[in-house]
Amino acid sequence: MKKFLSIFCIALACHSCCLVDEDLSGCPDEYSIEYEMRLVTNVQTEINTVLGLEADIHVAKALRNYLKDIFSDFAHDVDLSFYDYYEPRPVLEHFSDIMDANQTSYTLHLPVREYMHLAVANIADNHLVDLEDEEACGTSRLLQSVPDENNVIKTHNTGLFTARLPMKILEGVDQNFLVQLYMANCATALVVDNAAVGTPEISGFKAFTTGFADSFNISDSTYVFNKNPLVEADFVKVEEGSESCYVTVQFPSREPNPESKVVIETTDPFIAENADEALWEWVVYVTLPDGSITESRLGLIQPLRAGQLKIIRVRIGADGIVYTDDTSVGVSATLDWNQAGSHIIPL
Repeated sequence: MKKFLSIFCIALACHSCCLVDEDLSGCPDEYSIEYEMRLVTNVQTEINTVLGLEADIHVAKALRNYLKDIFSDFAHDVDLSFYDYYEPRPVLEHFSDIMDANQTSYTLHLPVREYMHLAVANIADNHLVDLEDEEACGTSRLLQSVPDENNVIKTHNTGLFTARLPMKILEGVDQNFLVQLYMANCATALVVDNAAVGTPEISGFKAFTTGFADSFNISDSTYVFNKNPLVEADFVKVEEGSESCYVTVQFPSREPNPESKVVIETTDPFIAENADEALWEWVVYVTLPDGSITESRLGLIQPLRAGQLKIIRVRIGADGIVYTDDTSVGVSATLDWNQAGSHIIPL
């Protein structure tokens, strides 16, 4: 599904004009930039396919509500940087604003020259990710916060969008530029069938995901994998029914080959070859009434890409092992996990 939103147009004039100015009397030449938020996602298809039964109506509704502000073509804020096109590509102009609107316009004025333009949307209110090292084009990145002492982070709370575009401003020539912003993070949901045959009484349930990038280089649209933290899943309240839901939002996983990139429009952007081993995991801890804890690791051999949602339906066995019928998921388990040694996972 693709959604398109024209955000704003910017008039660029040359030489003596300042960056932001409503008075265009000293600026005879104008250059327009149109920005579009392009949400390429499978959210509705994934929910309709995996949670399409009558019994799933309540969990599907809860999941849609949780994700509506993540997978959204609405831009709350924008951060715009204009760099020298040539190395070392320092930042020459910078502008940011809180939009809170589907469409708005600005008047900006830049000297005539060649630029590399980077744009970021929805970064201001993200509690986990910051725009860092934007003084130079090649170092500008979205950087996730350092994990806590247990190597755990929270889930992203906004859908992040970025764009990059070389711009050659010519004097005395009418020009139009189109900047398309694509989503840089993704999500996965674990739906637990609590009414499945053999489901035991449990006294605790904790879920995490792992195997995702922790930063994103904006200029060349590449992800960096360093710390590999555990992403603590948010519990999504379901008003009715026997299913419960847990969600994480984060940067994408690795690709089988090549390294993951921002998803743009293709015939089917989320079809991928299987990897030889798991690219990312759900890690689930089930506490049984006797106090024993079972660790289940659900490994995915298909990548999770920017803009994508992956839902996994599971059930809990009598021994606390988490099972799924999804053939793209491999399950390994450790019984009495809490007796196997010292652990730092916050349960």
